[in-house]
Amino acid sequence: MVELSERVKKLMLSFYGDNPFVKQLEIKLVKAQVGRVEMLMPIDSDFHTNVYKIAHGGALMSLADTAMGATCLTLNKKVVTLEFNINCIKGAPSNCSVLAIGQVIHNGASTIVVEADIIGENGEFYAKARGTFFVIEKFTA
Repeated sequence: MVELSERVKKLMLSFYGDNPFVKQLEIKLVKAQVGRVEMLMPIDSDFHTNVYKIAHGGALMSLADTAMGATCLTLNKKVVTLEFNINCIKGAPSNCSVLAIGQVIHNGASTIVVEADIIGENGEFYAKARGTFFVIEKFTA
C-alpha cells in the first residue's frame, strides 16, 4: 500500500468536494491510496432509487465512474472516461449506503484501466464495473 502525497490528498478533496454532480449524489471519499480508492454513496429512497425502490442503475453507474476517475487521480493524472461497462448483479436496497472500491488494472502513458466493485454495508456484492480512461495530462497544481 502506497500512501498519497499531501499535495494529491488536497487535490482529491478539492476536486471531489467542488464537483456539483458528486455533491448532488452525496458521494463521499472514504479512503485513497495510490491506485486504489473507496467512495461511499447513500441510497436515499427519495432520490437514488427507481420505481422498485432499489438503487437506480444510473446512480450506481455514476458512483462507479466517479470512483474509477478518482482512482486515476491518485496517480496524479487528469483523465476523461473513454468507455466503461457495469454488471449489476443484485439490486441495492434503499436507505442504506454502498461502497465503490476502485483499483487500477493498467497504468499506461495515455490510458488507464480501472475496475470498481460496489458492495453494501453488509458485504453484499451489487455491481462490477470496468472503465478505460484517457490521460489528458498530469496535474501540476
